[in-house]
Amino acid sequence: MQSRNKQNVLGIDVSHHNGVVDWKKVAGDGYKFVYLKLTEGKSYVDKTTYNNYVAAKNAGLRVGFYHYAHVTNHPVDEVNFFLQKLGEMKADLPHCLDLEESKGKSKTQISTFALQWMEFLQKKTGITPILYTGYSFMGNFTNTLAKYPLWVARYSGSNRVKGFDAPGSSPIWRSWAMFQFTDSGKVNGIKGNVDINEMDLTFFKSIDSGVNVIGDVNPPSSYRRGDSGLGVKELQQNLLKLGGKLPKYGADGQYGAELEAAVKSFQTKNKLTSDGIAGKNTLAKIADLINELNKPKEEDLPKVISLGDKYSFQVRAKKDIGVYKYSNLAQNQRIIKKDTVFSVYGYTEGVKAYAVPDGFVQAKDVDTLAATLVTGGLSKPMENEFRLFLRAEGIDSELNIHATGNPSAELTVSGLNLVTVKKYLDAKTWYYKQK
Repeated sequence: MQSRNKQNVLGIDVSHHNGVVDWKKVAGDGYKFVYLKLTEGKSYVDKTTYNNYVAAKNAGLRVGFYHYAHVTNHPVDEVNFFLQKLGEMKADLPHCLDLEESKGKSKTQISTFALQWMEFLQKKTGITPILYTGYSFMGNFTNTLAKYPLWVARYSGSNRVKGFDAPGSSPIWRSWAMFQFTDSGKVNGIKGNVDINEMDLTFFKSIDSGVNVIGDVNPPSSYRRGDSGLGVKELQQNLLKLGGKLPKYGADGQYGAELEAAVKSFQTKNKLTSDGIAGKNTLAKIADLINELNKPKEEDLPKVISLGDKYSFQVRAKKDIGVYKYSNLAQNQRIIKKDTVFSVYGYTEGVKAYAVPDGFVQAKDVDTLAATLVTGGLSKPMENEFRLFLRAEGIDSELNIHATGNPSAELTVSGLNLVTVKKYLDAKTWYYKQK
């Protein structure tokens, strides 16, 4: 993942542990945003959040909220609790799932919890959430989370104030949206240490809708004329992706007459109540259509060559590997454990992926298992022809000939070579069986 950059935006995150904060001094120190801890699990609320929210907003900082998750709970219950306590506080930054403890759960269970949490919150609010976790915990997630922005924490043991220049690599995320590079920062207006974060400038520009001093606002599951902020901006961005028209103002984060007309048009087209208010049903429909839009199109997918049952072959997982929904290896949906043996029923051109019963695996992640074919009635001319075929196909396997009795041969091959040989023997109508 990328290194820190001086053009990026600095911010902090706080909870009740940081005590009373002088937010004007924080803003004066050059920090542009803050994430406030709001809830934890299904019962804990940080009592300092509301006062910090009011003061930080009025000091000119962008404000976001995070929820510390317990994977032993149901994710829907946790989202509902978070939104209930959020009430009418208005976020300038994406809502954040803080997930950094396994609590004895497996990688699949952790990823499933996170995905359900994020998807449900997105449907409820219309805001794409961000995932916070420690660098050492990232191995507990699968590629199902790759579509969500990453906020990663990693500190240097020898210099926790300056921290790392970059968090390191990840097999899931190519880049971070936010990097918490120290938990030992010193900021004017805060006593003691505080977490300091760097937000990628491009990500900041994509979510920034300006800062408004707090006033009367609507619940996060409803947007209407007169509203502004991140939720409104993402609503505009999504309507534009779905073919809506906002010719004058575009995605400016302001809910005016133009956006109201676009929402009414969307509602009418999708047989929803056309009131110009982006409420629960409208936001859920938009989320469903955006997810559908993001699916790979048929023409974008590699061609899959089917093998069927007859020409299937077996492989063994080299490590814990993902099963992907599409042949372009998008959307990892489950994990196959190391050393699991399973059958392949097709492959993509270029052999990047193998087709399995419910998806695709990367060809490089498996070892093909050898099988022995035994022929019968193999005359000398047939033997010579067979050897020429193997040489032409570049199949470097020993053809063992049994000349006594009914002449036959044995050949041990694996993977697509096995398929090639079987198809050749079938085309010749030569007898063979697989041991």
